[in-house]
Amino acid sequence: MKYYKMISGTNIVGIATQRDFVRFQQKHKILINCEISIAQFVSTGDKLYRDSWLYPLLGNENLIYDEVVISEISEEEYNVIAAAFEANKPVVEVEDKPEAEQPVEEQEDTDITLEFVKKSKLEEISRACNSIITEGFDIILSDEETHHFSLTTQDQLNLITLSTMIASGETSIPYHADGELCRFYSAEDMLAVITFATQFKTYQVSYHNALKLYVESLNDITAISNVYYGIEIPEQYLSDVLRVLNSQGGE
Repeated sequence: MKYYKMISGTNIVGIATQRDFVRFQQKHKILINCEISIAQFVSTGDKLYRDSWLYPLLGNENLIYDEVVISEISEEEYNVIAAAFEANKPVVEVEDKPEAEQPVEEQEDTDITLEFVKKSKLEEISRACNSIITEGFDIILSDEETHHFSLTTQDQLNLITLSTMIASGETSIPYHADGELCRFYSAEDMLAVITFATQFKTYQVSYHNALKLYVESLNDITAISNVYYGIEIPEQYLSDVLRVLNSQGGE
Protein backbone atom coordinates (compact mmCIF):
# COMPACT_ATOMS: atom_id res chain seq x y z
CA MET A 1 0.00 0.00 0.00
CA LYS A 2 1.24 3.48 -0.86
CA TYR A 3 0.37 6.58 1.16
CA TYR A 4 0.17 10.24 0.16
CA LYS A 5 -0.37 13.72 1.58
CA MET A 6 -1.91 16.76 -0.13
CA ILE A 7 -0.20 20.10 0.51
CA SER A 8 -1.67 23.54 -0.20
CA GLY A 9 0.79 26.33 0.46
CA THR A 10 2.28 25.41 3.85
CA ASN A 11 -0.72 23.40 5.05
CA ILE A 12 -1.28 19.65 4.79
CA VAL A 13 -4.94 19.54 3.72
CA GLY A 14 -5.51 15.83 3.22
CA ILE A 15 -4.13 12.31 3.13
CA ALA A 16 -4.84 9.38 0.85
CA THR A 17 -3.81 5.90 -0.16
CA GLN A 18 -3.35 4.44 -3.62
CA ARG A 19 -6.97 3.28 -3.43
CA ASP A 20 -8.15 6.90 -3.54
CA PHE A 21 -6.83 7.64 -7.03
CA VAL A 22 -9.58 8.03 -9.65
CA ARG A 23 -10.19 9.03 -13.23
CA PHE A 24 -13.20 10.44 -15.05
CA GLN A 25 -14.93 7.84 -17.21
CA GLN A 26 -16.10 9.64 -20.33
CA LYS A 27 -18.70 7.04 -21.30
CA HIS A 28 -20.78 7.17 -18.13
CA LYS A 29 -19.58 10.57 -16.86
CA ILE A 30 -18.52 9.19 -13.47
CA LEU A 31 -15.37 8.88 -11.41
CA ILE A 32 -13.90 5.40 -11.11
CA ASN A 33 -10.95 4.04 -9.17
CA CYS A 34 -7.89 3.26 -11.25
CA GLU A 35 -4.14 2.74 -11.27
CA ILE A 36 -2.05 5.75 -10.26
CA SER A 37 -0.43 5.85 -13.72
CA ILE A 38 -3.74 6.80 -15.36
CA ALA A 39 -5.36 8.66 -12.45
CA GLN A 40 -6.50 12.25 -12.88
CA PHE A 41 -7.51 13.00 -9.28
CA VAL A 42 -7.31 11.90 -5.69
CA SER A 43 -10.75 11.55 -4.11
CA THR A 44 -10.85 11.72 -0.30
CA GLY A 45 -12.95 13.43 2.32
CA ASP A 46 -15.66 14.30 -0.24
CA LYS A 47 -13.16 16.43 -2.15
CA LEU A 48 -11.11 16.05 -5.30
CA TYR A 49 -7.43 16.98 -5.44
CA ARG A 50 -5.11 17.23 -8.42
CA ASP A 51 -1.39 17.68 -8.98
CA SER A 52 0.33 18.45 -12.28
CA TRP A 53 2.03 15.04 -12.42
CA LEU A 54 -1.28 13.19 -12.67
CA TYR A 55 -2.74 12.03 -15.99
CA PRO A 56 -3.79 14.98 -18.21
CA LEU A 57 -7.36 16.24 -18.22
CA LEU A 58 -9.28 16.13 -21.49
CA GLY A 59 -11.08 19.39 -20.80
CA ASN A 60 -14.66 18.14 -20.57
CA GLU A 61 -14.62 16.68 -17.07
CA ASN A 62 -16.46 19.70 -15.57
CA LEU A 63 -15.39 18.79 -12.02
CA ILE A 64 -14.48 21.00 -9.08
CA TYR A 65 -11.09 20.15 -7.57
CA ASP A 66 -8.29 21.71 -5.54
CA GLU A 67 -4.84 22.05 -7.06
CA VAL A 68 -2.30 20.79 -4.52
CA VAL A 69 1.07 19.13 -4.22
CA ILE A 70 0.62 15.38 -3.79
CA SER A 71 3.61 13.65 -2.21
CA GLU A 72 4.19 10.03 -1.27
CA ILE A 73 4.81 9.45 2.46
CA SER A 74 5.44 6.55 4.81
CA GLU A 75 2.67 4.67 6.57
CA GLU A 76 3.97 6.09 9.86
CA GLU A 77 3.63 9.69 8.69
CA TYR A 78 0.20 8.89 7.24
CA ASN A 79 -0.98 7.59 10.63
CA VAL A 80 0.45 10.57 12.49
CA ILE A 81 -1.28 13.07 10.18
CA ALA A 82 -4.52 11.09 10.43
CA ALA A 83 -4.32 11.32 14.23
CA ALA A 84 -3.74 15.07 13.99
CA PHE A 85 -6.79 15.50 11.75
CA GLU A 86 -8.84 13.36 14.13
CA ALA A 87 -7.85 15.70 16.98
CA ASN A 88 -8.69 18.74 14.82
CA LYS A 89 -5.06 19.86 14.90
CA PRO A 90 -3.75 21.89 11.94
CA VAL A 91 -0.71 20.37 10.24
CA VAL A 92 1.88 22.64 8.66
CA GLU A 93 4.49 21.55 6.17
CA VAL A 94 7.93 22.86 7.07
CA GLU A 95 11.00 22.23 4.97
CA ASP A 96 13.29 19.80 6.80
CA LYS A 97 16.32 21.09 4.94
CA PRO A 98 15.90 24.61 3.60
CA GLU A 99 17.34 25.06 0.18
CA ALA A 100 20.80 26.50 0.18
CA GLU A 101 21.01 30.04 -1.08
CA GLN A 102 21.97 30.08 -4.70
CA PRO A 103 24.46 32.75 -5.76
CA VAL A 104 22.79 35.49 -7.71
CA GLU A 105 24.09 35.57 -11.24
CA GLU A 106 25.62 38.79 -12.39
CA GLN A 107 23.03 40.89 -14.16
CA GLU A 108 22.91 44.09 -16.03
CA ASP A 109 22.19 47.11 -13.84
CA THR A 110 18.84 47.48 -15.57
CA ASP A 111 17.76 44.09 -14.12
CA ILE A 112 18.45 45.12 -10.51
CA THR A 113 15.05 46.65 -10.01
CA LEU A 114 13.13 47.42 -6.83
CA GLU A 115 10.84 44.48 -7.60
CA PHE A 116 13.80 42.10 -8.03
CA VAL A 117 15.50 43.17 -4.79
CA LYS A 118 12.25 43.00 -2.82
CA LYS A 119 11.42 39.53 -4.17
CA SER A 120 14.91 38.29 -3.31
CA LYS A 121 14.70 39.70 0.21
CA LEU A 122 11.28 38.07 0.82
CA GLU A 123 12.69 34.71 -0.29
CA GLU A 124 15.71 35.21 1.98
CA ILE A 125 13.66 35.89 5.12
CA SER A 126 11.30 33.00 4.31
CA ARG A 127 14.28 30.62 4.13
CA ALA A 128 15.62 32.03 7.38
CA CYS A 129 12.28 31.51 9.15
CA ASN A 130 11.99 27.91 7.94
CA SER A 131 15.59 27.21 8.93
CA ILE A 132 15.17 28.57 12.46
CA ILE A 133 11.93 26.64 13.05
CA THR A 134 13.45 23.42 11.75
CA GLU A 135 16.60 23.91 13.84
CA GLY A 136 14.42 23.90 16.95
CA PHE A 137 15.03 25.07 20.49
CA ASP A 138 16.71 24.41 23.85
CA ILE A 139 14.67 23.83 27.00
CA ILE A 140 15.55 23.03 30.62
CA LEU A 141 13.45 20.15 31.97
CA SER A 142 12.83 18.79 35.48
CA ASP A 143 16.28 17.12 35.55
CA GLU A 144 17.70 20.68 35.39
CA GLU A 145 19.55 19.75 32.20
CA THR A 146 19.26 21.56 28.86
CA HIS A 147 17.84 19.48 26.01
CA HIS A 148 17.53 20.39 22.33
CA PHE A 149 14.51 19.49 20.21
CA SER A 150 14.36 19.97 16.43
CA LEU A 151 11.10 20.97 14.76
CA THR A 152 11.10 19.34 11.34
CA THR A 153 7.71 18.47 9.87
CA GLN A 154 7.98 14.96 11.30
CA ASP A 155 8.98 16.32 14.72
CA GLN A 156 5.91 18.55 14.76
CA LEU A 157 3.68 15.62 13.84
CA ASN A 158 5.30 13.52 16.58
CA LEU A 159 4.54 16.20 19.17
CA ILE A 160 0.90 16.31 18.08
CA THR A 161 0.68 12.56 18.67
CA LEU A 162 2.34 12.91 22.08
CA SER A 163 -0.12 15.64 23.09
CA THR A 164 -2.92 13.20 22.31
CA MET A 165 -1.27 10.61 24.56
CA ILE A 166 -1.03 13.14 27.40
CA ALA A 167 -4.66 14.15 26.93
CA SER A 168 -5.69 10.49 27.18
CA GLY A 169 -4.01 10.19 30.58
CA GLU A 170 -0.60 8.69 29.77
CA THR A 171 2.00 9.62 32.39
CA SER A 172 5.18 8.18 30.83
CA ILE A 173 5.79 9.49 27.33
CA PRO A 174 8.47 7.87 25.12
CA TYR A 175 10.48 10.39 23.09
CA HIS A 176 14.02 11.64 22.57
CA ALA A 177 15.86 14.94 22.39
CA ASP A 178 18.40 15.55 19.64
CA GLY A 179 21.45 13.34 20.04
CA GLU A 180 19.94 11.49 23.00
CA LEU A 181 18.54 8.00 23.42
CA CYS A 182 14.79 7.51 23.51
CA ARG A 183 13.52 7.58 27.09
CA PHE A 184 10.34 8.06 29.07
CA TYR A 185 9.48 11.66 29.89
CA SER A 186 6.97 12.64 32.53
CA ALA A 187 3.72 14.10 31.21
CA GLU A 188 4.74 17.41 32.81
CA ASP A 189 8.11 17.51 31.01
CA MET A 190 6.60 16.47 27.69
CA LEU A 191 3.84 19.05 28.03
CA ALA A 192 6.50 21.68 28.70
CA VAL A 193 8.29 20.66 25.47
CA ILE A 194 5.05 20.77 23.46
CA THR A 195 4.02 24.13 24.91
CA PHE A 196 7.44 25.67 24.27
CA ALA A 197 7.51 24.25 20.71
CA THR A 198 4.12 25.82 19.99
CA GLN A 199 5.18 29.20 21.38
CA PHE A 200 8.53 29.03 19.59
CA LYS A 201 6.96 28.34 16.21
CA THR A 202 4.16 30.87 16.73
CA TYR A 203 6.73 33.56 17.48
CA GLN A 204 8.83 32.80 14.39
CA VAL A 205 5.80 32.71 12.08
CA SER A 206 4.40 35.95 13.57
CA TYR A 207 7.79 37.66 13.31
CA HIS A 208 8.22 36.51 9.71
CA ASN A 209 4.79 37.82 8.72
CA ALA A 210 5.52 41.22 10.30
CA LEU A 211 8.97 41.40 8.68
CA LYS A 212 7.43 40.51 5.31
CA LEU A 213 4.90 43.34 5.69
CA TYR A 214 7.72 45.74 6.57
CA VAL A 215 9.81 44.74 3.53
CA GLU A 216 6.81 45.10 1.24
CA SER A 217 6.34 48.68 2.52
CA LEU A 218 9.86 49.76 1.56
CA ASN A 219 10.60 51.49 -1.72
CA ASP A 220 14.33 52.00 -1.43
CA ILE A 221 16.72 49.31 -2.66
CA THR A 222 19.40 50.09 -0.06
CA ALA A 223 16.88 49.99 2.79
CA ILE A 224 15.56 46.63 1.61
CA SER A 225 19.07 45.22 1.26
CA ASN A 226 19.86 46.19 4.87
CA VAL A 227 16.94 44.16 6.24
CA TYR A 228 17.82 40.81 7.82
CA TYR A 229 15.93 38.17 9.79
CA GLY A 230 16.16 39.19 13.44
CA ILE A 231 16.13 42.94 12.86
CA GLU A 232 13.90 45.06 15.10
CA ILE A 233 10.68 45.74 13.20
CA PRO A 234 9.03 49.19 13.45
CA GLU A 235 6.07 49.17 15.81
CA GLN A 236 3.43 49.92 13.17
CA TYR A 237 4.12 46.62 11.39
CA LEU A 238 3.73 44.41 14.46
CA SER A 239 0.63 42.26 14.86
CA ASP A 240 -1.21 42.10 18.18
CA VAL A 241 0.07 38.55 18.61
CA LEU A 242 3.69 39.59 18.09
CA ARG A 243 3.32 42.51 20.51
CA VAL A 244 2.08 40.14 23.21
CA LEU A 245 4.85 37.62 22.51
CA ASN A 246 7.48 40.39 22.60
CA SER A 247 6.14 41.55 25.98
CA GLN A 248 6.52 37.97 27.23
CA GLY A 249 10.14 37.84 26.17
CA GLY A 250 9.70 36.68 22.57
CA GLU A 251 10.67 33.13 21.67
